[in-house]
Amino acid sequence: MKVVYSPVHARHNPPVSFSLGRFVPFKESPQRVDQILASLASFGSEFELADPVDHGMEPIKRVHTKDYIAYFQNAYEKWVKRGGNPDGVFPEYLAVRQFANGGKKSGGDLGEPGFYCFDLEGVIAEGTFVAAVAAVNVVLTAADLMVDLHQTSAFALCRPPGHHAQEDLCGGYCFFNNASIATRYLIEQKKVGKVCILDIDYHHGNGTQSIFYKESNPLYVSLHGSPDYPMYWGDVDEDGEGEGKGFNVNVPLPLGTRDPEYIHALKTVVETRISEYDPDVIVVSLGVDTFIEDTVGNFLLTSDCYTEIGNVIASLGKQTLFVMEGGYDIPAIGTNVTNVLRGFDHRFGK
Repeated sequence: MKVVYSPVHARHNPPVSFSLGRFVPFKESPQRVDQILASLASFGSEFELADPVDHGMEPIKRVHTKDYIAYFQNAYEKWVKRGGNPDGVFPEYLAVRQFANGGKKSGGDLGEPGFYCFDLEGVIAEGTFVAAVAAVNVVLTAADLMVDLHQTSAFALCRPPGHHAQEDLCGGYCFFNNASIATRYLIEQKKVGKVCILDIDYHHGNGTQSIFYKESNPLYVSLHGSPDYPMYWGDVDEDGEGEGKGFNVNVPLPLGTRDPEYIHALKTVVETRISEYDPDVIVVSLGVDTFIEDTVGNFLLTSDCYTEIGNVIASLGKQTLFVMEGGYDIPAIGTNVTNVLRGFDHRFGK
């Protein structure tokens, strides 16, 4: 399997974020990628590393707004110039957009962080923008390699992750929505046909849902813990609007979900909604914060379960682009990610 990775991710390294009323060490750390790479390397030629190719800003503009991109690119510099904490940009004022002149007024230099971010975990540090652009190049290069070389799969080892990022909002460690940008690129530039985004991160991908909520291609499917972050999205009745009605599928699962219940839910949605849609390509938002020891998620999945998850996804028999999202148990993240990928490959007989 081709694995695309960029060391530029390490430039995004805020020391802290804000959780439960206090500053805590930043959990979405560069060490996550180090552990994944080490685990993949232990299987030798099964995984082949590739460098990303610059795709410019146009694919990002196909998903995110011009004003949001401009804010994100300049946010840290403007923040520090105004005397902000050099550890990163933390919103001090939070815009409830229907009260902020209908979402028309961003509030100036100190108001913008709260206008373009929906929580206190979308921390923009000095190197965050370049790391996020690099992550987009990682996922687009992985898409190119998979399609152009007629591969059954590819893995985009993206950091920072992306599925919480909306068209003009960051949050939940996410800034550019890597999976959504790749999906738009696959549909518009690579002409692959129909795409299904399967989001198996512990948390609902509110950003991905928002971006495609009124579209019938892609189909968006999310299995996630509920009630939990991002709190206000992810219910079953959120099933799309207009052309997108019926093409947004949420599968909320109770906290404490274990291997059998999770695999049953995954098989059910794969065998019904995804198979009925019959996509040409699957884009997997791959989060392993469903792990029993993960400090952010509240599921109880074991490492063995991730192999079965890979098997179930492979049962669709489709080209599949894996895009890294969450997973914060550093000792196990490499094993869990590798198990998904090897489980997928072995089902394909590779």
